[in-house]
Amino acid sequence: MTERRSSDSPTVDVEFAPIRSGARTRTLSDGSLSMATRLHSAQRDTMMIEEGDRQELQRIATSISQRRQSLAAVSSGIPDLTPDAQDPALDPMSKDFDLAQWLPHFMQQLQDEGVSLKTAGVAYKDLSVSGTGAALQLQQTLGDVIQAPMRIGEYLSFGKKEPKRILNKFDGLLRGGELLIVLGRPGSGCSTLLKTITGELEGLGIGESSTIHYNGISQEDMMKEFKGETTYNQEVDKHFPHLTVGQTLEFAASCRMPSNPALLAGQSREESCAVATKIVMAVCGLSHTYNTKVGNDFIRGVSGGERKRVSIAEMILAQSPMAAWDNRYVKSSKYQCLY
Repeated sequence: MTERRSSDSPTVDVEFAPIRSGARTRTLSDGSLSMATRLHSAQRDTMMIEEGDRQELQRIATSISQRRQSLAAVSSGIPDLTPDAQDPALDPMSKDFDLAQWLPHFMQQLQDEGVSLKTAGVAYKDLSVSGTGAALQLQQTLGDVIQAPMRIGEYLSFGKKEPKRILNKFDGLLRGGELLIVLGRPGSGCSTLLKTITGELEGLGIGESSTIHYNGISQEDMMKEFKGETTYNQEVDKHFPHLTVGQTLEFAASCRMPSNPALLAGQSREESCAVATKIVMAVCGLSHTYNTKVGNDFIRGVSGGERKRVSIAEMILAQSPMAAWDNRYVKSSKYQCLY
């Protein structure tokens, strides 16, 4: 992509890299850095993490680095992430500590120790889905209101209703690490597709000829043996309102924390859950809500925007290779959309 401002201005090249690797650096003919580099630097400088949350992340990074140093976990050839590291940006105790630089190196250490992020893909063929009951609750429009008197029989009918076809003969392939955006008008079946590929089939029925596989594993086996590997985040936030944010997220972390002591860097499982929870809360701007009830429309708790971020934090802690987000950012602020 090339942007030309005017005949007198130099050509500005913008080069886009894969999402996970960030913008590439390109030097123009006049020796200046490309727009992509400047934008990337500006984004890092304006990273929307409040000072209190940043200090909490720095404290956690210091604790992790010291623990790994005592266990001799840092091998040769890997940047030193411990206090007194040669690079101040990687030293959690330095005023120049840069979380954006520290995290990639920390993730590299985890991978070298055998801890890697899992990915999963899904393939579906001849996918037909029918729904009954709550699965057919469509968004009401002006036309529905006008036609309501003529459809009085549907509201007064008793007994079991016939399933209604929602999706008809869909084919698709989504590889691990890919991002799929599902677009459609209300009632077109977007939520149904997301629920189906993540195994949330309450009120839904899949056609007999339909096939869904996850890297060669059938959906039936996936739901029996690996249910936690697929997650669906619905539009409406549903939590136990009387639990605090800390209790909610620590439970989410404990459900997915490995039991292998070798992967926990000398920590107990409970300590690892607490550390993971605090890291995610700091990144999501929730550190100050640790002892606050989640709440709902009737029980006082965190704000609506914070409750959405609690749901996002739960999804992060779930570490599922496949995650579906249903209208997650509707009516969200820019701060929430950052995550």
